[in-house]
Amino acid sequence: MEATIRRLTIATLALLTAGAAAAVGLGGASAQDPADAWSADVVKAKFPDPDAQAKPEDYSGSIECKDCHEDRWKSIATSFHSSLRNETKSKTHGCETCHGPGTVHVDGAGETPIRHPVKADTKTSVGACLACHLEVLVKPVLGHRQWISAKGDETRRCVQCHSIHVDKKSPAFDENVGPFADRAALAAVAKPVDAKVCAGCHTTFHPDMKRSGHATLLTDGEQCAACHGNASLHAESGGDPKKIIRPDRQTPAAADATCLSCHKDGSAMMRWTCSEHGKEKVSCIQCHDPNAPRGKTLRGSEFELCGGCHLDVKAKLRLPNRHRVEQGRVNCTDCHDPHGNTTKLRDKDLRARVCAECHVEKAGPFLFDHGVKRTEGCVACHEPHGSANRRMLTYTNMKAMCLQCHPEVGHDLASRKYDNCIDCHVEIHGSDLDRRFRR
Repeated sequence: MEATIRRLTIATLALLTAGAAAAVGLGGASAQDPADAWSADVVKAKFPDPDAQAKPEDYSGSIECKDCHEDRWKSIATSFHSSLRNETKSKTHGCETCHGPGTVHVDGAGETPIRHPVKADTKTSVGACLACHLEVLVKPVLGHRQWISAKGDETRRCVQCHSIHVDKKSPAFDENVGPFADRAALAAVAKPVDAKVCAGCHTTFHPDMKRSGHATLLTDGEQCAACHGNASLHAESGGDPKKIIRPDRQTPAAADATCLSCHKDGSAMMRWTCSEHGKEKVSCIQCHDPNAPRGKTLRGSEFELCGGCHLDVKAKLRLPNRHRVEQGRVNCTDCHDPHGNTTKLRDKDLRARVCAECHVEKAGPFLFDHGVKRTEGCVACHEPHGSANRRMLTYTNMKAMCLQCHPEVGHDLASRKYDNCIDCHVEIHGSDLDRRFRR
C-alpha cells in the first residue's frame, strides 16, 4: 500500500512539474510546443555561441593567460575544467572557451577587457557554457530547463550557481550533495513539497521525528525544507540523494548555518562561534541527531562520542585512577561546555572553581590557601582525566612534584625523612590553622 501511494505521489509531482515546465517553456513556450522544442538547434538559436564567427588568429592560446593570471591558472588545474589547460587534448580553445578570443587582450597588455561570464549579458554567458555543456538543456538535467527559462526573468545564468575555478575536492562538488551547496541554491530550481509526501517514503524516519524538538516542522513553517531544502526534484527522481540537501554531507559552515537560523537569540548555539569545536569546524550534526526524540539527540554516550575525536583523553579515562566517565558517574559536559567557552572551563584555562563543584571540601575558602589553585588550577598537581598515579597526581613521586614550585626548602632532601611532603604538610589544599598546611 505504501509503495503504491509513493508511486502515485511521485507521478503526480512529475505531472505537475511537467505542466509547469511546459507553461514557462524555452522563452515562454506552451504545452502545445512540438517535441523538438528543446532540440540542440533550438537551444543553440536561443543561446548562440558568442565566438562562432571568431577566426583562428583571434585566439592567443591559454599559455598566454598564465603569465598574468597565475593564481587562476593554478586554481583551474584542480577544478573540473582542468582539461581546458590543454587545448589539443580537450579540443577546445582553453581559457578562451569561456573568456572569448584573447589576442587583442594580450596585445594590449590587458588594457582591452576580455569577456567575463559573470558580467556578460545572459545570452553571451549561457551561450559560452552551452558550447561544451549543451546536454543540460537538450536532456533534462536537475531541472535546468525550468530554471534557465523562468518566465519574466531574463537574467538567469549558469555562473549564478556554478563556480568555474572551484577545486573539484571542494564540498561544493561532493558527489552525494550534487551542485547544491545550500538551500538557496536548491530553491532556485526546485519547489517545496508537503511533509506528508516526505513521510510517504521515509516511513521509518519520521516516527522518531514526531517525538523530537523539530516535530513542529512537520506541520508548520517550511516543514522538511527548513533543513533539507525544496524537495520536488528529489521526489520526482524517486529519491535521488543528489537532488536534496543532506546536512551530514554539507560543509560544517553550511550545516551550522541551517541550525543557527533557528537556534539563536541567547541559546547555547550562539556561543558556538567562540568555541573550540566551532573553530575546528565540527558541525552540530556530527554530535546531534536532529530527528531523535527530545532530550536524546546525542549520537552516543559522551564517553564514546567525545572520545571518538579526543582519543588521548579517552585513553586516560581508562587508567587505574580516573574520573568514572565510561561508567556514567560523571560526564564530559559536567566540566566542559561543548558549545562555547563562557560558562565552563576551557582547555589550558582550568580553574579550581569547576573542580570544586564536586570536590567542595578542597575548595575552601581557607585562611591559608594553596595559591596554585587560583593560578594554574588543580591541574598543577592532578591529571583531570586519569593517571596511573594515586589520587590522579601528575608525578609518581610526591617530593619531585612539590619541588617544581618549592625548590628552596629548609630540609636536608637527601634524608629519607623528607621523601613524602604530605607526611607533615597534611592539609595540602588549604588550612585555617597553619600557613604551612601542617597539622
